[in-house]
This record gives sequence, structure tokens and C-alpha cells, in this order.
Amino acid sequence: MARISVESNVVSVALSPMDKVWTVHGSLQIPLSNITLARVEDENGWEHLWRKVIGTNAPGLKMAGTFFMNGGLAFLDYSDGRNCLVLETQHERYKTVIVQPDRDQDPDALAAEINRRIGKV
Repeated sequence: MARISVESNVVSVALSPMDKVWTVHGSLQIPLSNITLARVEDENGWEHLWRKVIGTNAPGLKMAGTFFMNGGLAFLDYSDGRNCLVLETQHERYKTVIVQPDRDQDPDALAAEINRRIGKV
């Protein structure tokens, strides 16, 4: 799980130390200008869409790291696949970022705030 914050012009995805190990990656900073859409989804066969480049691929337990999908790279960090924040991007290394926010965060509120700030109401 990740701690998501929306600041003035960036979405920060702060990974726990253990998530950094599983993803073989550090935290992410994505400019709001590069996000085209934010939404909340439950895992729905996502593991069949990805080919792991580096990270952890244990469907049902932990999906974390850099994965290849049709059209580009995706960054994943989720456990049970419920209430994941999905960010579609442009001009970024990752075309799609799918993270499961910390339990005390409301993914619907995060998606609504990001969409409001990028003008996708």
C-alpha cells in the first residue's frame, strides 16, 4: 500500500520501505499536468494484462513493480486489488500507475481531487 498525497502541482506516491523492496523502485512524483485521468477500480484480471519487467508478481498476494502492458509500462503496487487508484498518464515513464492507497485513505476522494485539479470533473 502507498501513501498518496495531492500537492499543489504533483501527486506523490510514497511507498513503505517494504514496498520499495517489492517494487525495486522508490516513491513516485507525478506532475498533475501529466495525469489524464484518475479512477478507482478493483482488480479484475489485471494480472493477465501485465508482463513483469522487475518487481514482485504474486497474484492474490502482491503485485508490485514495473510491468509491461499493451502500449507501454505500468507501475503496480497492490495486495488484494480492492479500491486501487488508477492514474492514466502522458509524457511519463509509466503509462498507467495502479496503487492501493493506505487503509486510512479514501481512494474515491483521492481520484475526485485529482480529477478536479486536472479539470476532469
